[in-house]
Amino acid sequence: MTETLVRQQSTLDDLEARVVDARGWLAVDRQASSLLRHLATWSGAGWAQSSRPEIDSHQAHLEGARQRAAVALAGLDAGTVELARRRLGLRIALMGKGGVGKTVISSTLARLLGRRGLPVFAADLDVNPGLAISLGLRPTDAGLPAEAVVQHPGSAYGWSLAPGLEPRDVIDRYGVRGPDNVRFLGLGKIGSDDKTHTRQSVVALLHVLLNFGEPDWHVIADMEAGPTTPFEHYHAFADDVLVVVGPAWRSGMTARRLLPMVGEGRTTTIVANRFRDEPDHPGLSPAVRIPFDPAVAEAERRGLSPLDACPDSPTIAAINQLAELFVDQEVRA
Repeated sequence: MTETLVRQQSTLDDLEARVVDARGWLAVDRQASSLLRHLATWSGAGWAQSSRPEIDSHQAHLEGARQRAAVALAGLDAGTVELARRRLGLRIALMGKGGVGKTVISSTLARLLGRRGLPVFAADLDVNPGLAISLGLRPTDAGLPAEAVVQHPGSAYGWSLAPGLEPRDVIDRYGVRGPDNVRFLGLGKIGSDDKTHTRQSVVALLHVLLNFGEPDWHVIADMEAGPTTPFEHYHAFADDVLVVVGPAWRSGMTARRLLPMVGEGRTTTIVANRFRDEPDHPGLSPAVRIPFDPAVAEAERRGLSPLDACPDSPTIAAINQLAELFVDQEVRA
């Protein structure tokens, strides 16, 4: 735990040291807030009681960063701060039952946001292949290389990101360059009884997501289907969570189970996908309805990116509408 907390503080301190404007202070505040949310998931665990002094010290460090950001932002013109807020990169996680179309939404949203000016880091947290293909990249089963991780008994699964390797370094060195200003990283896929490589990549990728505070990047993660990874707070990095629901009853049931796991301090958006004439699920009012689209189904069958194969389809139009909920088209970085 000690090494993890020290690295979080170091990354946050580095982000604060590079602040040059209001957007930088907003990024510091967001990063400290995200780490505080993550810390809260540890604080309630029984094993963490023996580390209470470390946890309390870390919390004070994070709260101090938030306070400095608040003071700096309070001294600036309100219009300047609001403009900076609208230009701050997004942090989005997508959840839902398997088969609801999270990957098409994740990939298309990533590319549409990339076209609006800021680079996008797209992370695949699902062990089933899909996001790379949907982004328009060659299929890949590769996760992060062995050099990016080291054994560390006190960390999750017994692994940690290699010393001296910062999140922005990971994306720069190992992120696959995709179309429309997108960089891609995945877990690596489980294909045998030996899951060591995937476990290594999980730890490293979660560290990157949680500690990548760069204000001029959007970050989008396609979560593993179902409630397991949300329950384990893999979405700790996210300010915004999209819960994708399909027309089937089981999809609505899964969405209802996911909503309490989102946690406080986040915006939750429900997205209805692949609907024809079916009514909304009771209690699940979608912000955007994405229709069933045969052209997208055919693109997926052929292993093509829907944005390349059918750019004028109703699905792409609806996901563009979703992007507009998050990004003001009149604002450019």
